[in-house]
Amino acid sequence: MSESARTSLPRLVAITDLTLLAPDALVERLQRLARAAQPGTVALLLREHASSAKARLALGQKLRDLAHDSRQQLWVADRLDLALLLGADAVHLGEGSVSATAARRVLGSGIAISRAWHAPSLDGVPVAAELAEVDALLVSPLLAPRKGRAALGLPTLGVLGEQLRARNWACQLYALGGISAANAADCRSVGAHGVAAIGAALSDDAEPLLAALQILN
Repeated sequence: MSESARTSLPRLVAITDLTLLAPDALVERLQRLARAAQPGTVALLLREHASSAKARLALGQKLRDLAHDSRQQLWVADRLDLALLLGADAVHLGEGSVSATAARRVLGSGIAISRAWHAPSLDGVPVAAELAEVDALLVSPLLAPRKGRAALGLPTLGVLGEQLRARNWACQLYALGGISAANAADCRSVGAHGVAAIGAALSDDAEPLLAALQILN
């Protein structure tokens, strides 16, 4: 990944969720969010693992056009083929995804890679080669429990940031899980480059979140 691409990572990753909103309403909310934010500061992350390939592609095309028109970014979860087809700016790898090393071989150097991270520490974890190909870690669940996992907490985010810096990895941290306008600035204060969110990003009024991240237009 080029140095310029790494330094252009957004402050907010807005994750799609069709269980909360129908497709048209989802696109409308994300359009409002993208236009309210400063250009280049928001990524629209197409997730929707339960959707058919056809439906996911259709939604991805709408988000791609939205991101282009508002000068924001399009990220795609897990599907490397879909990311390439849509010309995405980044791919996010979940726990069940291929390794970042394998993804990089497919994607080349022009697409950023993020991956999910659920552990409270990097110590003792054999991930040096893997993290060499990763531009961002989405650390979760940070401030609210999810799927049987306890919240890691803000101090953990600080520890992970220190460990990354000590290893000289050009990798940014994002906080995910329980993110709101009330705590987004706290996440950044302990070392997060930005935050990733579903509910707060898809809210009818996401401007308080943008303001907390200092990216409101």
